[in-house]
Amino acid sequence: MAATESGLDGYGRDVYASAKGDVDEATIERLRGVSVATAWSVLSKAGILHPCMAGVTPLSGPEGFPLVGRARTLRYLPLREDLLPLLRAAGHANPQRQLFELVGPGDIVVIDAMGQTEAGTLGDILATRLKARNVAGIVTDGCVRDAPFIKRMGIPVFTKSVHPGANTSALLPFEFDGPVQCGGVTVLPGDIILGDEDGVVVIPAHLAAKVADDGLEQERLEGFLRKQVENGESLRDAYPPGPRLREAYEAWCRENPHR
Repeated sequence: MAATESGLDGYGRDVYASAKGDVDEATIERLRGVSVATAWSVLSKAGILHPCMAGVTPLSGPEGFPLVGRARTLRYLPLREDLLPLLRAAGHANPQRQLFELVGPGDIVVIDAMGQTEAGTLGDILATRLKARNVAGIVTDGCVRDAPFIKRMGIPVFTKSVHPGANTSALLPFEFDGPVQCGGVTVLPGDIILGDEDGVVVIPAHLAAKVADDGLEQERLEGFLRKQVENGESLRDAYPPGPRLREAYEAWCRENPHR
């Protein structure tokens, strides 16, 4: 099988083509107000029971950042030494290099490294190119190298770990913009990636508006309830809220409408 741009149009992928969506910018902007924990709760209620990438945590990013954007995917395979000459002969047709020249603003590069922690999936030069392309972030269930530099770059980077080795010491870049797994979660191109200090969740494109709507409402309610608990309300009355606090919340909402 050749290393090519695959999208969802390859053999067997047409089954899932309808799951690929195009989320509008307004919805993405609203998701900035939704925490990963809240998004997890909304997705769980919607039947998506395992949206969180296992072991993928923030390496870097601006203080208080949210990671949110559309997934652009890159899949690695385990190294097979006899294939390295073919990869090197391909030059910039290398799937990794191709993707990194195609991404742009609002994209999040999601790298499927199969949880491999014996090589970096990218280093400082490639990360610098992604920053120049104005990507919204980088997520991998593998490692990055040149971590001291990447931490100073100012863009959100989520990884499983760090490692000084180059990617081809243990991995082969194989395919981009196709379905991948990352941290045990299936990711389709165009899915929404949301990350903060709790980790990373994958929001199916068709559920993005629901997560924004329900998530913002949950954030608003929980902010109100936190204040009530700070002021002495018991957990029995406040979490979940009983009729008295629910009525108080509704009155507060009328006095403090959404802007």
